[in-house]
Amino acid sequence: MFKNFCPQALGINGRQSELIELALTYAFRGMDIDMHDMLRRSQRSSFEEASKYLKATDIRIGTFTLALDLDADDDAFSASVATLHPLSEIAQQLQVDRALIRVPAATDRLPFNEFFEVQRDRISQIADVLGSRDIKLGVGFRAGKEHTEGKQFPFISKVETFRALVDAIPNVGYLIDTWDWVVGEGAMDQFSEIPGDKIVAVRLGSLPEDVDPSNATSNDRVLPELHGLLDHVKVVKHLHDGNFEGPISPTASTMQYKGQTREFLVQKAQEAIDAICKEAGMTVAPLPMDLIEDIPYEPTPMI
Repeated sequence: MFKNFCPQALGINGRQSELIELALTYAFRGMDIDMHDMLRRSQRSSFEEASKYLKATDIRIGTFTLALDLDADDDAFSASVATLHPLSEIAQQLQVDRALIRVPAATDRLPFNEFFEVQRDRISQIADVLGSRDIKLGVGFRAGKEHTEGKQFPFISKVETFRALVDAIPNVGYLIDTWDWVVGEGAMDQFSEIPGDKIVAVRLGSLPEDVDPSNATSNDRVLPELHGLLDHVKVVKHLHDGNFEGPISPTASTMQYKGQTREFLVQKAQEAIDAICKEAGMTVAPLPMDLIEDIPYEPTPMI
């Protein structure tokens, strides 16, 4: 596994060059990018121009998130699937092998059982297109209370139904988000049952102690803590023991860090994930600035 910087998961925006600099400064080995934006910029200019900053570094691209609406009507969904062909071609050129999507927490379209079959078919279609470019699809869910409000039919906002859907689609894997896992009534034993090769990506986030999981919204997300309702040290140990090879990314809501700079948030995110990995017995790469400090000082002789 490798430490991954996902700007979206931290509520951070910026030019691609700025985000790459943040990732490198805080020793992230991977970074998620907006592949839809990359496709648009490649079409406006060229692939070489759009990817020049990425190619100038040795940072790998961890994953990209698909901007497809799984709750759209049939015509709109079919049109969006067609856009996956050029998108996956760009991703393949960048040697990206993991894409992510989240299922609806609720819908106005169909009751659970019927909508389950619709989602299984749609996600399988997406996975087939990506699979033709050797890209594996990771499926996640949203547990925040706001995602079910105002909808007629509840769908997937709990771990039990989430696992049922993912396990019903043979050509996909899991996007594990530990915040959603806790809020979605998941436990460590359920997570431990998932083998490492079935997991596509992992995002780590914690719920504040004073927040009831049953009432939590997405704003109630803080940077990952060592233990808590889901023990992050045990999570990372399970991933390591299961030979998980994908990205692990810290997450947080900017609502919990009002008034702070993005550099502050990235630094604290790096410190949080490094502390978890160290506690799990893993070697953590030093920051570039620490490597510079370790170089012995040899004064230049006066001529």
